[in-house]
Amino acid sequence: MDQESIIRSLRKQMLIERIAFGAVALILVICWTVGHFRNAKSLILVDGRPIVCVPSASDANDILARIKSQTGCDPSEITFRQDVRVERAPGNTYAVSRHKAYRTVLRLVSPVVPKWAIIVDGRPAVAVPSREIAGEVLETAKRKFGTMAHNLAEEPQFKQSVTVDVAAVDPAIFRKNADEAVKLLFSESAPVVKDAVYTVQKGDIAGQIAARCGVKLADLWAMNPDVNLNRLQVGDRLRVKTTAARPKLTVVVRDLVERTETVPPPLQQVASGSMYQGKTYVLSPGAPGLRKVRLQTIYENGRRTGSEVVDEQILRAPVPRRIAVGMRRRG
Repeated sequence: MDQESIIRSLRKQMLIERIAFGAVALILVICWTVGHFRNAKSLILVDGRPIVCVPSASDANDILARIKSQTGCDPSEITFRQDVRVERAPGNTYAVSRHKAYRTVLRLVSPVVPKWAIIVDGRPAVAVPSREIAGEVLETAKRKFGTMAHNLAEEPQFKQSVTVDVAAVDPAIFRKNADEAVKLLFSESAPVVKDAVYTVQKGDIAGQIAARCGVKLADLWAMNPDVNLNRLQVGDRLRVKTTAARPKLTVVVRDLVERTETVPPPLQQVASGSMYQGKTYVLSPGAPGLRKVRLQTIYENGRRTGSEVVDEQILRAPVPRRIAVGMRRRG
């Protein structure tokens, strides 16, 4: 082998050695840098505000991952309603334990997950895996109360504004199937205390009224200082406080009923100059009429809330009851 070939071989070998040495050095620098930053103290920030400092970035990420995993949904789908970030902390920042940091962050962040949601009056009421399941939930809700009517006047309607769309929702309202979603929609939310008026009926006593309205007898006395509860009269009106549970969705059902009922005869008074004042005389007893009425009874989630007449047909007109009224002055 000539001298020129030997020189080229040596140069090639030196180049390979330099490249290998440089690669090893670069890997060592990268490993040192990653280890340095990973082991450096880190801050968890919520909406740009430093919340807590933990010993390392891996601790911070583990805390956020733990919060996501406890929602019951796929952690990869979970985000936070707030802007949550992890940054390197200044060297003089005091780091707390992971347990204390977890409790602090948990109070301040709200995990959300993008799901198909049934939105009631602008607020997600329940979330499900697909649009089809959401439609099934709404149809099931209508059938749940629609079957209670004997003769539906129209398809059951929702009292609130109801839409279906993808939304970032609290994982707590996510349900995997239609049956569970329907149960959540009609579960009772926090009770609402409101003032109401109770009209005393025959046989009522204060203790029974208090028990019926869910209030203590002492509170009933306090709410009605001007009424003697020991001497109630039929027709007395008492202030009471009642609790009304509010389901997330209200289904309105109209039940159509036809019935025949009597119409009382109208009263006609005829002035009589031959009779003294205060005297009356029945000229004609009259006769009741007859009418056919179509009545809609309105139910909300199975509870009757009112009724209205939608059609009326007079079958027999009533005959007026005529009474003569004395007009003559005495003396």
